[in-house]
Amino acid sequence: MGRRTWPPVVLLCGGLGLRQRTDGDDLPKPLRPLPDGRALLLHVLDYYRAFGVTEFVLCVGYGADGIEKTLLEEYELRPEGVEAGAGWHRFTAGDACFTLVDSGPQAEKCVRLLEAQEHVGDRGFLLGYADVLSDFDLGALVALHEAAGGVVTVTTTRVRSRYGELTVGQGALVTGFAEKPARPELISAGYFMCSPELFRFLDADQELEGHVLPRLVDRAAVHAVAHDGLWLPFDTYKDFIDAEALIAREGCPWLTPV
Repeated sequence: MGRRTWPPVVLLCGGLGLRQRTDGDDLPKPLRPLPDGRALLLHVLDYYRAFGVTEFVLCVGYGADGIEKTLLEEYELRPEGVEAGAGWHRFTAGDACFTLVDSGPQAEKCVRLLEAQEHVGDRGFLLGYADVLSDFDLGALVALHEAAGGVVTVTTTRVRSRYGELTVGQGALVTGFAEKPARPELISAGYFMCSPELFRFLDADQELEGHVLPRLVDRAAVHAVAHDGLWLPFDTYKDFIDAEALIAREGCPWLTPV
């Protein structure tokens, strides 16, 4: 892989994460440990850093103090070295810079992105979630975005059904059965490359996926790059259990980008 200058990464990691909690569990999703004992967020950062990304803007909210503490401990930094501004904290670890922008636990994604804008400036940026791991090649995303010239480029993948699917013919006869087949529909894999023009379309009262992206699709401003490899979402408690079983078998394959 040739050397390149990577754009900053904006990571959405401030939500409540209610779907993955069990009773009495109030740990923020990005801080849930994987089998090696390290927080999910640290593995997500490892993925980006394996490509050479050095600038991160973390949109935090719920559990913001715990996220900052975890990062400082991971990179062996002292709190006195943290630069602070109105609603944000920043520190460096080696060649990497981390800016935490706190919009509170209830903020919509558009609000979080708008408050991160001053730290991105007029540059293009990668956008991702702190609850997805993959061996996707970020270079393919950046290359397509630069070639296509749109506002947003999204990574797509396919997922398996959670259920066995049947085909039923005449006389209630079952003519086919497939155990958790791959679904034909493409879904967003949670990795985006965005032009700074995206900020013009953001509205604090609207949803990113529900309003902004469909409006950009109508303007023919969204492109997609497919990923057929490893893709691990951590939306629910079951996702964590399934991912932990895979990691126990295969280690951390996202640390070796394709």
